[in-house]
Amino acid sequence: MKHIVRFASIALVIFAVVFSHYYSSQHVYASTVQEVDLRSSNYPDTYLDGYKGIYDRAVTTSSTITSYRLHFLRIATATNDRVSVSSSYNTTTQEAGTIYLSQSGYVTDVWTPWITGSAYVNLITTNDGNVSTGFVIDKIEYNGTSSPLVNSAAFYPNSFSSVSNLSVYQSSSVSTYGYTSFVNNGLNILDIITNANIGFTPSTSSTAQVQISANNSTGLDYFALTQPYSSSGSPISSVDTTTWSYATVVFNNAVMNSWGFSTDNKQKTVTHELGHVLSLKHQDNIDVNSIMKVGKLTITSPSSTDISNLQYRW
Repeated sequence: MKHIVRFASIALVIFAVVFSHYYSSQHVYASTVQEVDLRSSNYPDTYLDGYKGIYDRAVTTSSTITSYRLHFLRIATATNDRVSVSSSYNTTTQEAGTIYLSQSGYVTDVWTPWITGSAYVNLITTNDGNVSTGFVIDKIEYNGTSSPLVNSAAFYPNSFSSVSNLSVYQSSSVSTYGYTSFVNNGLNILDIITNANIGFTPSTSSTAQVQISANNSTGLDYFALTQPYSSSGSPISSVDTTTWSYATVVFNNAVMNSWGFSTDNKQKTVTHELGHVLSLKHQDNIDVNSIMKVGKLTITSPSSTDISNLQYRW
């Protein structure tokens, strides 16, 4: 249930396509543009050097999408490093597609060609001591229909027995780091969903059913973390079927600030974690519109898909 989620010359080279099933040369008018957050490992810090393949990112999309393209907000590489997109992942074929930046440089606002089928975004590094910050993909444009998780598939196999009147404790750290309004907004957004028996009651007891805190720990690797516990105080995993007794929610102000989070980004993170409190799982397909997608996003309220799922469950 983690929400982690944890320049000199420019050589922009477009290579001939070798996978006929992979890129579509025909111009296609897309039906939808969706915000995403797909980035190289370690970002916004510099990537590690000399690890070919460790920064490959699989592009997970709905099977009902017929074609799509990805938008690089930015790409930054060091000398002899490169970013590419390919149709498969292994050490010999991962660059057999399009290379977007090689050698040393920085580019912004780059769209891939249209893609059908699987795709991997690759940051290939060389062990020469030179590093940069890698890539950020912030949009997907696609044809076809997005297929989010719905009904029971959208939930963990464990939850509170009822969420109609959950007691909620906010420690003083929530106010200290400026998250009180985000938490209250998120609770209210979920509380007012019609045709769903969801309710929250403020509590001054640190043993309330939902215990919310914040920290400013630079050494941790998450934006926020929700952890449910059994009546014996044991942590409940995402695959357990144990009924929740209480849950803790922790927001990491230092990490969010280091990533340059806006107020919308923070509100999204808070509402996302409160979605976990209601047992909602992550929506992993990047084309889906949902508060339960991971990453630095600007959606601040549950989407129609999220609302329908909550109405189904509660």
